[in-house]
Amino acid sequence: MGEVGDGHRSLQTVASYTSGPERLHMCYTFDLLSPEFSAAYVRGHIEAFEEAAPEGWVCWAFSNHDVPRHVSRWLRPDEDVDAMARFSIALLCCLRGSICIYQGEELGLTEADLAFEDLRDPYGIRFWPGYKGRDGCRTPMVWEEEEANGGFSTAKPWLPVPAEHIARAVDVQDKTAGSVLNHYRAMLKMRRESPALMRGTIRLVDGHDKDVLAFEREAEGERLLCAFNFGTETVRLADPDGTELPPLGWQVKPF
Repeated sequence: MGEVGDGHRSLQTVASYTSGPERLHMCYTFDLLSPEFSAAYVRGHIEAFEEAAPEGWVCWAFSNHDVPRHVSRWLRPDEDVDAMARFSIALLCCLRGSICIYQGEELGLTEADLAFEDLRDPYGIRFWPGYKGRDGCRTPMVWEEEEANGGFSTAKPWLPVPAEHIARAVDVQDKTAGSVLNHYRAMLKMRRESPALMRGTIRLVDGHDKDVLAFEREAEGERLLCAFNFGTETVRLADPDGTELPPLGWQVKPF
């Protein structure tokens, strides 16, 4: 896997280096690590990649160790963290390409607000408080609610474990039906068992509300309609056979 950052030429570089069997299997994209999150924005990047590298293979991600965690980046006032986490993994699992999940994302961890004396990132230390650096997304994984440092280590970790993360530890969510962790497991299982989502083509669907991103995935006799409402208002859509879908948050429907 290549990490390709080449400014305005990135997509062309991805196309060049993932087309054909003699180069890279796939390239990691930075396109969806932005603070921007809308139907138009995601659609634009899908279109750009499909145009530039129709025979290539991309690796999509929403979070990594260099950007604020996506549930904090994209969350609007009065919006639910868990709802954002569920929506985003459903979307990620439906995109054409491979996907990359950053540690703690599957728990719905938010960006940590750290004190200056806890920082380790040289950029944050140098430019505090205008820029607090990247340590807010680099805090330890939380495994066990009752253990020191969330079960990450008995020694002092390089960054503190935020109190709000402890309640989202793996052992808490593992036994909670409908938790973010179990929703991630369900979405990943759905993707793994679907030829259309794993290997299929993608075709964007027009003629719907501006806040809705809809596309079809198809492979090996399986055809899916994937629809996502990025807005705050209820939206109703009809699938290609004319059947009205339930009020839309997100939905993946075979047809």
